[in-house]
Amino acid sequence: MKNNMISCFVGILLLAIVVSCKEDKAYENVFVGEPTGTKLEALGAELDPHFFSQNLTRNEGSKESDWQYVVDRVKTIGLKKFRVMVLPQWYEPVNDNNNPNNTDRTKLTFDSPEMQSLYQVLDLAQAQNMDVCLVVWGCPVAVSLLDQNYADVKTCFMADPEKKGVWITGPVDYEEWAENFSMLVKHLIEDRKYTCVNEITPMNEPDGGPLLTSPEYVKMAKVLDVRFKEDGIREKVRFNLSDNTDTRTFYLADCANNLADIADVFNSHTYIFGYDTPNDSIFNWEKRNVTIAARAGKKHLVGEFGSNQCVGATRQKDIDLYARGVLMTRLILNFLNAGAAGVSYWSLIDQYYGKDADYQQMQQLGLWKYMKEAYRTDTTYSRIGKDYEVRPQYYSYSLLTRSLKPGMEIFPLNLNDDFSIGSAFRDKEGKWTYVFANATGSSKSIAVNNHFAEGRFDIYRYEENSLPEGDHMIRSQERIAVGNEKLCVELKPNTVVLCQQISE
Repeated sequence: MKNNMISCFVGILLLAIVVSCKEDKAYENVFVGEPTGTKLEALGAELDPHFFSQNLTRNEGSKESDWQYVVDRVKTIGLKKFRVMVLPQWYEPVNDNNNPNNTDRTKLTFDSPEMQSLYQVLDLAQAQNMDVCLVVWGCPVAVSLLDQNYADVKTCFMADPEKKGVWITGPVDYEEWAENFSMLVKHLIEDRKYTCVNEITPMNEPDGGPLLTSPEYVKMAKVLDVRFKEDGIREKVRFNLSDNTDTRTFYLADCANNLADIADVFNSHTYIFGYDTPNDSIFNWEKRNVTIAARAGKKHLVGEFGSNQCVGATRQKDIDLYARGVLMTRLILNFLNAGAAGVSYWSLIDQYYGKDADYQQMQQLGLWKYMKEAYRTDTTYSRIGKDYEVRPQYYSYSLLTRSLKPGMEIFPLNLNDDFSIGSAFRDKEGKWTYVFANATGSSKSIAVNNHFAEGRFDIYRYEENSLPEGDHMIRSQERIAVGNEKLCVELKPNTVVLCQQISE
């Protein structure tokens, strides 16, 4: 107890130290200029609803109570948005009838195990006042449902039988697809009263394959829009469209040109940027997306992102590296500086997407891991300390999610460096937050010039040798005062620094 008290006291003393710019040190002046004109919507993450329906049914030792890890951590890091996968057979395993304009609700299985797993995710989002974007991914070619009453269902009735060698297709009947999607949203909003469900994306990465060509996608989206209006739910959800991958900007452009009156926002995914990618390449990619969306009078989001160290769809080689936390921050700041309204990280947790899936199919791109025993055959097994162990980037991403709130204005900061970047954020009360990612091997001494920001800032550092343990968050150990309208801060090599203005 005595040692704990001393440690706490020392921490308070450290935080109370006020440091101004040192006269004997040369600082690089960085100026807060004009905002991007786009306010931050949310920093979110993908949380697909497989924990109860897939992880717990594998009999690997995971328990229902383990869900509390997800609940507690989502609360702690302050996520504001989930992107959530849904598959049509979870609630319509067989076609209710051949008339999409006359739904037989007795054929809909809204109480299925897969739907019960979805409700757990939505309950969490509802309790935390989060937003949810529902993404009905497409029509699976191979189906395996938990309810044995539907054991004979082997494919989605809307899947395209002409598509070979794929696991999922676009719908062959847009009217049936619109009925299926609309009935889901009506059930969630009207029957179950989920106010968190306020956005939908019709199909994940439709350009891949493609599930639908861009003209087909445009036609499908228009049919969906009509159906949602007929069912009285169109004004209750935003249409978040395109969802295209990486460099296929033609798909986004086609959607923007032809769906300007239907889309509420557009988004794209990216996994092409890595440690040797300079800032301008990242910035220009998103700037093109923002410009295309702006022509249609809409904002653009980054709906998924990760590194370019991909090994198939389920692995990225750098997932356990400390440096990934710096890279992910650098990506986010470039996206936001280019005018993005928000980002969603893929993905929140490691998990299986099928109860019978083998180890190579486990998604391992989460901010934290699954049960240690699941990794036994992996070379990383000996380095895993415990079940649901967090990865280093959990701490860097949580720095942002805890501090950057919806409605903040975004101001790019030019550090004149290919691999270091900064952004300033001003909240509704006029308080400022500065975020820097220094991905170089050299320290940088920065003087942020901002005549609107006086007073003192708490400084938070993501540094490899001083990361917290377990679920503890990075704490501020410094408090720096503004002097002569400048905040002087040191950026150590390969670190993230967040400076948050405090109330006086």
